[in-house]
Amino acid sequence: MKSQLLALWRRLPAPARRAAHLTAAAPGLAARTCAEALSEARIHWRVRRRDLAPAPPVTVVGFHGAVHGLGEGARMLARGFADAGLATRAVDLSADVGFPVTLEARFPPPSADEKGVLISHINPPELMRWVRATQGRPLRGRRHIGYWAWELEDAPIDWIPAFDLVDEVWAPSAFAADALRKIAPPRVKVSPAPYPLYLNPRPAADRARFDLPEDRVVALMAFDLRSTDQRKNPYAGLRAFRAAQAASGAPALLVCKVVGADLHPQTMAALEALVAGDPTIRLMTDSLSAEDMARLTASADIVLSLHRSEGYGLLLAEAIWLGKPTLATGWSSNVEFMDPASSQLVDYALIPVDGDGAIYRAGRWAAADEDDAARKLTRMLSDDAWRAALAAATTRNGHVSFNRQAWLSMTRALLPIS
Repeated sequence: MKSQLLALWRRLPAPARRAAHLTAAAPGLAARTCAEALSEARIHWRVRRRDLAPAPPVTVVGFHGAVHGLGEGARMLARGFADAGLATRAVDLSADVGFPVTLEARFPPPSADEKGVLISHINPPELMRWVRATQGRPLRGRRHIGYWAWELEDAPIDWIPAFDLVDEVWAPSAFAADALRKIAPPRVKVSPAPYPLYLNPRPAADRARFDLPEDRVVALMAFDLRSTDQRKNPYAGLRAFRAAQAASGAPALLVCKVVGADLHPQTMAALEALVAGDPTIRLMTDSLSAEDMARLTASADIVLSLHRSEGYGLLLAEAIWLGKPTLATGWSSNVEFMDPASSQLVDYALIPVDGDGAIYRAGRWAAADEDDAARKLTRMLSDDAWRAALAAATTRNGHVSFNRQAWLSMTRALLPIS
């Protein structure tokens, strides 16, 4: 049925598709008037794609000033382009969506006469709102690449009109690219372009900085409640850790680094109730810079994630880059860089998406096998030699995110700027 709807949608004239989408607008907004719809249709006409050739500079639009995964992704891309020798610019949209601006932009915005390539590190709903707010001015005369991330097998059908605004689309993983390709029109190429993790620093462990005991095996689980607790699924991680800690008898501590607790007080209260009185589990809600988050990860022995699905899996990739063994659900984007020499993949069953209508409304995702996770985590907690062997193997991980030459070669192929 979905494929038939897509086929019917694509046979509609482009103006009709645009008008239908613009009239629907973003969730939570009232239906648009005919005048508003026509005005926005004119915006789309002015920024219609002309498949301009790539040229410098490269401008990365995103949440550069915000401390969260989306912000870190935009910052990494900008640093990667600079490392490739490309003139790099940045446009920070953090304040536009209400994110606190806590980091200074590393790169300047483009000057009035600079065109080149624009890479919008924002998903289609935010892209559409930004285009409306700016009347499409930043897109005119620039080659526009959308850098979009999605966590399920099928991207939302209401993202389709955003393809009218881009010349091509990049995604942080092959998994996400496959999902986007299913709804992309034939003219729009969709390519996987993972983040350049190799640029991240490798700080030394500093347990004293975070008041972590030296005589325990420390497991780290970190998640942003803005990405929904249903998808991040920390509850399965808590249960698996408790079972593993009891089975291993090893002195261990699970640190749960939570972002977005202030925006989701009920969820946070439920987590606090689940771990109340348990000295082996600690919730941490401190606001950490990217450098301090890396230092916290470096201070752990194991990084755990029993997520239901990931569009990239930034924490797990950062953990591998920092030499940490990882244990995670064996489905979605993270399997692309979690190799068996340094990581443990947890068995799973695919189940229908349920209970997360705010963002993920249909499709399926993984339910990690908590017994399998507990068994594997038990060995990781109790077998110091094996854990050390897993850690040592991280240095041999050849994924493009961890290999400078591979990432630069990929980027030059995707963005041939002389």
